[in-house]
Amino acid sequence: MTSRVALVTGAGRNVGQGIAVALAEAGYRVAVNDLDDQRAKQTVELISGSGGTAVSAPFDVTDPEAVASAVAQVHQELGPIDVVVNNAGIAEGGMAGPFLDSTPSDWHTHIGINMIGAANVLHAALPGMVERGWGRIIQISSGASSVGLNIGVSFYGGSKAGIEGFLRHLSREVGPSGVTVNSLALGLMDNVGTDIPTMKELLAGIPVGRLGKPSDVGGAVLWLCSEPGAWVTGQTIHINGGSVNGR
Repeated sequence: MTSRVALVTGAGRNVGQGIAVALAEAGYRVAVNDLDDQRAKQTVELISGSGGTAVSAPFDVTDPEAVASAVAQVHQELGPIDVVVNNAGIAEGGMAGPFLDSTPSDWHTHIGINMIGAANVLHAALPGMVERGWGRIIQISSGASSVGLNIGVSFYGGSKAGIEGFLRHLSREVGPSGVTVNSLALGLMDNVGTDIPTMKELLAGIPVGRLGKPSDVGGAVLWLCSEPGAWVTGQTIHINGGSVNGR
């Protein structure tokens, strides 16, 4: 158990919600971010109903002023932020598609969320961690960052590769201050549904024979936040059931 404070972005559903719940169960006071305040509040209610402590922190990660204001508010409501999990990564209504059918607006959206948005959150929360001499930064990434896939996710995968590269450099800057920085690259998660035509083929490529669950990711986050995980920094850890195709 811990008395530390964690901020999880994009935590109103799916993987982000699973991470927020896992942290709360471990004793963290959790700030639940989502672009949609109602989704954030649903996660807060889920945590509160199980005896945990959480507050809603709705903001758009691509808006630096909104991010800074929300981080200050979390500090007032829960205390200084010790852990940031940058999970927000897909635009509302975002769709996959071939690069040649995309527009510059599509490119900017992916980069805005996965790189600029993540940097906005870190720029607001990191100074306090460095000052106090302890912190954990965890970026939720994707296998698409390191493996080329012909499924219409070129700029999404490219933006994930970009943030992973940035964080490797950042880990060297803040490591002496007691802050670790890592990425978790996810494979296929169960939010894709099981009724898609290629599901049998996809499952055949996953040695453990199933899709990932939010709790799988939550467990990895908890380990990176723990003292046994304190010597790990600047790494991208793949959580994909052993899949070799990066999905």
